Amino acid sequence: MLAADLGGIDAASLRNQINESGPGPVLSDRRPTRRIRRLAVLVPLMAAALFSMFAPRLVAQKLSRDEVQAAYLYNFGKFVRWPGDAGHRPMLVCVAGEDAFADTVRKLVDGEQIDGRPLEVRDVDRSDTVDGCSMLFIGAQVHDREDSLLSAAASRPILTVGDSSDFLERGGMIQFLLVEDHVRFAVNLDECNRHGVALSSELLKVAVAVRGKSASGGAK
Repeated sequence: MLAADLGGIDAASLRNQINESGPGPVLSDRRPTRRIRRLAVLVPLMAAALFSMFAPRLVAQKLSRDEVQAAYLYNFGKFVRWPGDAGHRPMLVCVAGEDAFADTVRKLVDGEQIDGRPLEVRDVDRSDTVDGCSMLFIGAQVHDREDSLLSAAASRPILTVGDSSDFLERGGMIQFLLVEDHVRFAVNLDECNRHGVALSSELLKVAVAVRGKSASGGAK
């Protein structure tokens, strides 16, 4: 398990924070809110507890799809281990084809760090601009370039995330899904293993579906 898996939050305090915040975000058309940074810390952990603890539509605050996906993307950085020693180099979050989404992520991670690494956001539009990315989000609006972007990322230890309906089939690692007006995600562990990107067991518990097995031969 990674050191940042639970962010120091135990089950009791997690339940208290969920009770205060409502049982997790559903979607609205509103733009980024002041509470998104706090919710970003809780979204994946909240989602795991919500399935058994709360009705899915009871919610204190509604967030846009961009906000929820940005919160997940931010948290993925806490639950992933890349090969090699990254030291204190910036963790680069690259976004292809979604200018508005990139702006939402940029606002969310401004001034934030994960394991001592500052987060930066880069807009990418071609496969030759993914070098240095730790995470690469490929929006559905660039579906025609998805294959070339995934191919470019395939030679590097980059966590690939997307929201097109066939993202995992095309070789992506994490695919956002819309389930009863909630943003969830599925994981292709085989692709993660192939590129040396290790996902925490806590992250896999939150996924609605996991394909393949961990590199150690069993579910993480």
